Amino acid sequence: MTNFPDRLFRRAVKAFFAAAIFLPLISVPAAASKWRGPGEDDKLHAVTIFMGEGTEDNFSTVVENFFYVEGTSDHVLGLTASRLLGWYGDALSFEGELMYAWHHGRETYHEIGAAVYARWHDFPWNDYLVTTAAVGMGPSYTTAFPQLEQQPDGSRSRTLNQFNLQATFALPSYPDISLVTRLQHRSGVFGLFNGVTDASNFVTVGLRYDF
Repeated sequence: MTNFPDRLFRRAVKAFFAAAIFLPLISVPAAASKWRGPGEDDKLHAVTIFMGEGTEDNFSTVVENFFYVEGTSDHVLGLTASRLLGWYGDALSFEGELMYAWHHGRETYHEIGAAVYARWHDFPWNDYLVTTAAVGMGPSYTTAFPQLEQQPDGSRSRTLNQFNLQATFALPSYPDISLVTRLQHRSGVFGLFNGVTDASNFVTVGLRYDF
């Protein structure tokens, strides 16, 4: 049985990732009339380098136990380039991302992908720790059929959908350099891609630089 601090921490993690998914979704209708392009003071571009480990746990299990998942010998080292697309109101931004990842460990292969992210910026503690929470989705292609993505019925596909959760944390004195936690998820969207369902999940950390 887990102790009280452990249970409290897990619930806080769940709440944070729930905010990453639902705050952008519920805010769009209310802010639809407030769409604007990037402003003069906005940082238009960002690069992120991340690394992490794969897990055979499914997506929902990883979200519920982000820092307690059981890892595998699958590892990833990735690089992304992002561009700010615009804002809905003052708290919700949208950005496009291109990604390259090198997978190694149990097997070696490459992954490329593109995604659109919705990013929430308005957190009450931002004066002490600048925080954002984001959810992104788009196509992903691998140069091999990863063992981590093997399906019980043999279904497989190199092209799948990526659905990623991300959080960034920066000091107010250095807001352009952020610590990143990122759940890198590939799936077939309930079988839409060649019968593949939940394919692979990588729990990663990295650094992001906005400029």
